[in-house]
Amino acid sequence: QFSLGGLVLGLGLAFLPGGIDALDALIGAIVGFGLLGSVAVVGKWMLKKDAMGLGDIKMMAMVGAFLGWAGVLLTVFLGALLGAVIFGPISYKTKKLVPFGIFLAAAAAITYGFGSEIIDWYLTNILHL
Repeated sequence: QFSLGGLVLGLGLAFLPGGIDALDALIGAIVGFGLLGSVAVVGKWMLKKDAMGLGDIKMMAMVGAFLGWAGVLLTVFLGALLGAVIFGPISYKTKKLVPFGIFLAAAAAITYGFGSEIIDWYLTNILHL
């Protein structure tokens, strides 16, 4: 419910000046939902069990409404990186799983604060654009 309310809020705030525009917010929400929804479907097909919860999918739709499609991509990348670095070694030894949403939330906060700088650095220093 929190994610759905946040999605509505993010889409509504996009009509105010100063943030991303409404089309970017809508595309971001669709990309966030579609990207993680696709991971969930493919993961369930491959693993024969749920690979991702609906909460993560709804949360990324909300994140997309606030950060746009590029913010979604950066958030998912950073979330996976954080999860692998922080919990990967522990999970390897203990075989325990941790919800991905924790890392997505941290990554969304990083993207919100520093996303433009990270994307600019990547485009300039890695892709040389």
